[in-house]
Amino acid sequence: MSHQSASLAEKMGYTDVKVFEGGYPEWQKIAGADKSVQIKGGSEEGSIDLAVFKQILAENPDSVLLIDVRDPDEYATGHFKTAVNIPSDLLAAKLKTMQADKPIIFVCATGARSGEAYYMVQDIRSDIKKVYYVEATVTYKPDGSFELKTSP
Repeated sequence: MSHQSASLAEKMGYTDVKVFEGGYPEWQKIAGADKSVQIKGGSEEGSIDLAVFKQILAENPDSVLLIDVRDPDEYATGHFKTAVNIPSDLLAAKLKTMQADKPIIFVCATGARSGEAYYMVQDIRSDIKKVYYVEATVTYKPDGSFELKTSP
């Protein structure tokens, strides 16, 4: 089948055709397109290491589902560029149908609500294993920049 696919592509005028027997996953590995993220836990259960979190935001923010659990008015004043806003009071209902095809990281302003969100996932969706929260004080700026400080 793969030889036929390559021959057909060449008949259509394409040159230097390569067929990856393993399909798209094999191509990702060979082409260096496998952007899977390695997450290191922080000092608190369920937290993410802040250096790793910063690296993910800088290099590969789309590799995770970043959920801001603050209220919409707080979110509107500033948030991480790739974050979606699901306020903590709406999260339980959303979790029941949420797809978890990449790691989930919860954020808020102090680590309190994001920590609660982490434990909510444990109670409602124990099938979701790659879930973390940011245990830090986060100052969001309207331009998308931010400051992280370790929570006391």
